[in-house]
Amino acid sequence: MGEPDEVDQALPYRGTDMSDYGIPLDDLKELMEVRGTEGIAEIEQKYGSVTEICKRLRTSPTVGLENNPKEFELRRQVYGSNIIPPKPPKTFLQLVWEALQDTTLIILEIAAIISLGLSFYKPSKDIQDKRE
Repeated sequence: MGEPDEVDQALPYRGTDMSDYGIPLDDLKELMEVRGTEGIAEIEQKYGSVTEICKRLRTSPTVGLENNPKEFELRRQVYGSNIIPPKPPKTFLQLVWEALQDTTLIILEIAAIISLGLSFYKPSKDIQDKRE
């Protein structure tokens, strides 16, 4: 396969200052917002390549971060935790409203209303007399 790139060698962490990484947190957030060819164009325009981003972040594009808890903690202090906050659960009324939007349930509701309406209907005496 050949010799590994110098980028593949995990680079040591050199401090807690964001400028030590070369990419501020806001720039990383902006990169996460852009997708597809626009994202590739923005990476090439600002940084040259994904490899250059990895160099600035002192990580390997193939291996990732070294298994070093101290470095993880320092990165967490600089960039924050890498978690997605959970969505708030839906309320009972939201769940009921979504259920009422189902086509099958709408048909059943209409049939129930018609059935209820017919249960209160009493034919007039003229109609009953004609049947007999």
